[in-house]
Order: sequence, then C-alpha cells, then structure tokens
Amino acid sequence: MHKNIFLASYPKSGNTWLRSIIGNFYNFDKEFSLNDLKSIPLLSIKKHFTTFDNKVYINNNELHFDWISQNIIKCQNLLNNKPNHLNIFKTHSARHKNFTNETVNAGFIYIVRDPRDIVVSFKNFTGNSFDKIIDELLFQKKLMINTNGAKELLSTWELNVQSWLNYNSVPRLIIRYEDLKLNPKEIILNIKEFLNKIHRLNINLHEQDIDKIIENTNFNNLKKLEDKNGFDEATKHSKFFRSGKSNQWKDILSNSQVKLVEKNLKSLMKYFNYI
Repeated sequence: MHKNIFLASYPKSGNTWLRSIIGNFYNFDKEFSLNDLKSIPLLSIKKHFTTFDNKVYINNNELHFDWISQNIIKCQNLLNNKPNHLNIFKTHSARHKNFTNETVNAGFIYIVRDPRDIVVSFKNFTGNSFDKIIDELLFQKKLMINTNGAKELLSTWELNVQSWLNYNSVPRLIIRYEDLKLNPKEIILNIKEFLNKIHRLNINLHEQDIDKIIENTNFNNLKKLEDKNGFDEATKHSKFFRSGKSNQWKDILSNSQVKLVEKNLKSLMKYFNYI
C-alpha cells in the first residue's frame, strides 16, 4: 500500500496555487493547464465513498459528517491501494483525531497565510461581509464547509492551523504563502526535496525545469488561464484567481477589524511573524 500525502490549509491560503505547482511536477511533459489540478483532488468528496455500504445522508443528498468521520481512514486505505493513483489530496479540514493518521498518511504540506489577507480574499470569494467572515475565522469552532457532496470540519483559523502543527507523527513541511510569493524558487525546491523523501514517484527536474514551473504557475499566468478557459472552482461572486496580493488588508479592513483579528490570534500570528 502506498500512503497518501496531504496539501492542507485554511481556505484562501494558497492551496490551489500549491496544487498547480505540484501538479506541474508530475505532468511536466505536457502543456500546463488548470486541468493539472485535477490530479490532486479533495479527499472529502462524495465520489470517494461510492463503494461504501450503509451510507448516511443529510439534506441535499450530502453524506453525513459523522458517517464520513467514521469511514475516512478506511476510505484512505482504499484510495492508497488504487493503481496509477498519485495519492496526493487537498484538504481544508482541521486535523481532528478521526481525519487521518500515520497508518494511511505519509506526510503533509501545510500552507499558511496572514489571516487578515484571508479575510479580504474570502469576502470577495463568498460575497459575505467582512464581519461575518471574521466571526467565522475567529470563533466558529464547529464550522463546516461543503465539498462536493460531503463535508469537512473547517473550524477556526487558529484551531485549523494548530491541529496540523500538532501533528508530529509524520514528516511535514510548513510553508508561508508570503514566502512562496517572495522566494518561489527556494520554496519550490524545498517542496520538491520534501516530496522526493516521502513520495513513491521521484521528481527528476533540472533547474531550467523549475524556472519553467515558476513561469507556468505564477499568479498572472494562472489568472490568464482562468480568463481564457474558466475554472470550475470560481464562484458567482468572483473569479478564483482574483488578486493574490499580500498585505492588501492594510487598505481595506478597518482598524477595529484588524485589532479584533490580531487580539484573538496574537500567539500564532507572532509565531509566523505576521505581527
């Protein structure tokens, strides 16, 4: 059995950008496309449970979260045994005790972003107010998100980040979104080295190949590809690749909103050098 690898994050933190980079690693012999991201799907989606008996549903024919939690380790076992499968999955889930463990998981990459910028990005993506998004990010510990017929426990930003930081029984690589923007080559080489240590498929790329991956997956090119061909992860409120800037919160959030975020997330924001 090949164990899976997670690309984990709170939403709007760069997970899709990370998927585009890693998808390009393993499809480098083909012309780059946003379709490369499909090789790294969400774990918690309905189709991954099609072979299971006695499924439990809730409204809109979605799988019940409690049932998913009881079966998601078994689901990973089944997926890990599928032939010709990359075994890398995206997730926005907090790592609660039933989500994954070292018996099925080879390691993970967690990408973290300044929560003040997440608020701005999430507002444009969802159409919700800044105050609603801040309330969810700070206080809604039981917050769920829909994931194509299933659900994941998003929780708060603090609990989501901390749950993965506390997961020490497998190899992990923690990346700041801001560092990926400032030093893409250094961070991408770190990602390649990390995956080569824990993944069964060796990434054998030359320096010029890495430069090409940086060109393929820079934000402007991803935006152009979405403008040209669309992207099924966009919403009615916004294109997916909208801005991608850091520190945009400085010109957008009110002083009281910034202070509320910083007060409640002081410890982790200091840990990641955001304040």
